[in-house]
Amino acid sequence: MANYIVLYDSNLSDVFAKDVQPLLEALDCEYLAFNPSSEPQILEQRKVIVWLPDVDLYSLLPQAVNQQWQVGFLPHPEMTRAYQSFNILAEIEEAIEDISLADEASLADLLYCNSQLVLGSVTVGNPITMKPTANLNEPFWSKWSHFFSLAFNFSQMRLQAYTIETAKQSLIQTALLGMTIVYKPNASDFTQQIIEKSSVQEPNLNAVLLAPRSITEVLRFLVTQILTKHKPSKSLPDYIGHIKTEKLTVSSESEIEYRVDESECSAKSLEINLQRDALQVLSHSAEDKANPSEQKESIRLSRIPKGESSAKELSNRSLPWIHHEDPEELKETFITLKENAQLSESYLVLMVLSTLLATVGLFANSAPVIIGAMILAPLMAPIISFSMGMLRQNIELLILSSKTLLIGIFLALTFGTLLSLFTPLNAINSEIGARLSPTLLDLGVAIISGIAAAYANARSEVAKSLAGVAIAVALVPPLAVSGIGIGWLDWHVFWGAFLLFMTNLFGIVLAASATFLVMGFSPFRVAKKGMLIALIFAITVSIPLTLSFNKMVMKQDIISTIKTWNVVGMELRDIKIRDGKTMVISLEILSKNRVENQQIDELQKRLENSLNQPVRLEARTAILRE
Repeated sequence: MANYIVLYDSNLSDVFAKDVQPLLEALDCEYLAFNPSSEPQILEQRKVIVWLPDVDLYSLLPQAVNQQWQVGFLPHPEMTRAYQSFNILAEIEEAIEDISLADEASLADLLYCNSQLVLGSVTVGNPITMKPTANLNEPFWSKWSHFFSLAFNFSQMRLQAYTIETAKQSLIQTALLGMTIVYKPNASDFTQQIIEKSSVQEPNLNAVLLAPRSITEVLRFLVTQILTKHKPSKSLPDYIGHIKTEKLTVSSESEIEYRVDESECSAKSLEINLQRDALQVLSHSAEDKANPSEQKESIRLSRIPKGESSAKELSNRSLPWIHHEDPEELKETFITLKENAQLSESYLVLMVLSTLLATVGLFANSAPVIIGAMILAPLMAPIISFSMGMLRQNIELLILSSKTLLIGIFLALTFGTLLSLFTPLNAINSEIGARLSPTLLDLGVAIISGIAAAYANARSEVAKSLAGVAIAVALVPPLAVSGIGIGWLDWHVFWGAFLLFMTNLFGIVLAASATFLVMGFSPFRVAKKGMLIALIFAITVSIPLTLSFNKMVMKQDIISTIKTWNVVGMELRDIKIRDGKTMVISLEILSKNRVENQQIDELQKRLENSLNQPVRLEARTAILRE
C-alpha cells in the first residue's frame, strides 16, 4: 500500500503529468484523478495529497473530515481561497518537502455558514455593494472598476436591520450595509485593512460590520479600499465595527442576501461557526494555534447604529449625502457649546488679561508675547457656539453667544485704548503694521481655522488642538490694535485692524457652520438660512480684502521689477513700499563710491516714469569697502 494517495485535477491531467508528478517520484504515491461527481474511494486515516482548484475542495474536504484523512495541499493554478486558509507554500517543490517533513498532522479549524464550508469569506448584504469586500489580492485597476460601479449604484444602497447574536449570547441590533465574516484576516482585502493579524492562529471568526450612514461615508470607504495598504489601524472608522467570537447568528425580518466565497445565496437567518480541529493537515510549517481557553470575545462597534429603534429608523431608506447626527450623538457637543457661550467670571478675566498682554506685546514689538495672548484669549469659544446657533437657528444659543462675544469685543477695545493712552509710544512698528492691511490670505486662514475649531469641538479626542487654532487665527491682537488706533485717534489704524478682526470672525463663523453641517449636526433645510447670512457677510468683507490683496500683488510686482534694474555703480536692496497720499518707496543703496544727490534724483525720476505716478523716495546709502 502506497504511503500517499494523490488526488489531482482531471481537467489538467496533462499539466499534472508534466509539471507535478515528476516532483512526487521521491514519495511513495498512488495517483487518482478527482471527479467532482463521485466521491473518491479511499480508506479512512490515509495520507492524501491534493492538487485541486478551490471549487473541488468544497466537496472533498467534508469527506476528508469524515474519513479522518491527513491532507497535504499542493498549490494549484485555480486555488486562491484555500491557499490563504491553509498557508500553502507557493512553490510545488517547497510544498512537497513541507508535507514530507511533517511527522504528524496538525489540526485545522474549518469555517461553516449554514453547514456550507467556507474557504475564504462570507459577505452579507447587497451583492453589488458588498462584492469588493470579498475580493482577495485585486489589481489596482479592478478596484477602480468597483469604485465606479458602486458610484453609479448609490440609489440601490440601503441599510438593512439585523439582529446579531454572538457565542456568549451578546445581542446586537443594528442597521448595516453589510458585513464580511472570515476566519483569517487575510482572507479578503477588506478585512486585512481592519483586523490586525496575530502571531498565532486564534480559534475565533472575525466579523467586520459596514454601516455608512451617508453617501459621503460610502465614498470614504471606497477610496480607503483603493488607496490604503494592508496595515490595520488600532482605531476603527465611524462606519466600521468588528466582532471576534466563536459563533455568530445573524437574522433579519427580510430575506438576507449573502455570498459564500463566490456562491450567491439567500436565507432568513445565518449561523456561522467554527468547527475546531476538524481537519488534519500535513504541514511541517503549520501555524501555531492559541489556547482556546485564553481567547476572549471582543465587540468593537465604534459609532455604528445600535438599538432596535435606531436600526428600524435607518433601514430600507436611501442614504443621504450627509449623515445627520441623531439627538443622542448631538447632545454632548451641544451641551458643551452652550456652556462655552455662557458669560462667566473666568471669561471676563481672561479677556482683559489677554488684551493687556497683546497690547504690551504690540508696543514691545514682541511676537512671543503676542502669541501668549493668543493662547490666553477665550474669544474662540463663543464664536464656535454662535456658528452652531446660526446653523441650527437656535435663538437661545445665538443670544447667549452674541452677548458673550460683544462683551469680549468691548473689553478688548476698552482696555486696548486705555493702555495706549498711558503708554508714551506713538509709532507704528512691524507687529502693529502687520495687522493693518488684511487680504484674502487672512480670510483663507480664518476659514481653515474655523474648520479646525469646529472639528475639534465636535471630536473630544482632538480638542487639545484648539490652542493651535487660537494661534493661527489670532483674534485678540487685531482688537488690541484697534484699541490702540482709538487711543491715538488714528482712523487708519483702527479700521485696518478691525477689518482684520471682522475677517477672522466671519471666516470662522462661515467655515465652522459649514463643518458642523457636513458632520451632520443639522439638516440642510434648517441650516440654509444661517449659512446664507454667514456667506453674505463673508462676501461683503472679502470686497476690501480683494482690493488689499490686489494692492499687495501690485507692490510685489513693483519690488520685483526694481530688483531687476541695472543701475550703474549702485545695488538696490531692502526695498519696501508704503501707502499714503503719495506712494512711499524706501530702499537701501549700496555703492563703492559716494552717492550724489543727482543720482538719487535720477533714480526717483526713473521710478516715477516706470510707475506713471509721483513717488516719495526714502533712500539710505551704504559705502561698500572690500
